[in-house]
Amino acid sequence: MKNQLSLLAASLILGLSIIIGCVVISNDRQASSGQAAEAQALENKPMLTLQETAILLGISEDQVMNLMKAENSPLRNEGSFGGTRIPFIKVDDQFLFSKVDLMEWIQAATSERRVYSGDKRLN
Repeated sequence: MKNQLSLLAASLILGLSIIIGCVVISNDRQASSGQAAEAQALENKPMLTLQETAILLGISEDQVMNLMKAENSPLRNEGSFGGTRIPFIKVDDQFLFSKVDLMEWIQAATSERRVYSGDKRLN
């Protein structure tokens, strides 16, 4: 009798573990398919919104805005900027970024080893 209860309890625990594992795997697959769909949508767009640019760069929207401020600051203060600026246009209240130009900006900023802190460029 005691062995039968132990066997029943073990079977129940094993069954629940399998069910929970399946739920976790299912949720992971749904999340990754959502990310894949988002990446596919970005792949086909020539212009990106601020949010999409932040996703592409792997940073927050505020950090993208800080990059823009850091690169525009020398223009206001000195009248020039050495290097390639982050490419954007503003339509009404929305910033749009050219994906092709953004990829070129990433290459330029990386090769120049730019350092940003907040809304300032340090080098």
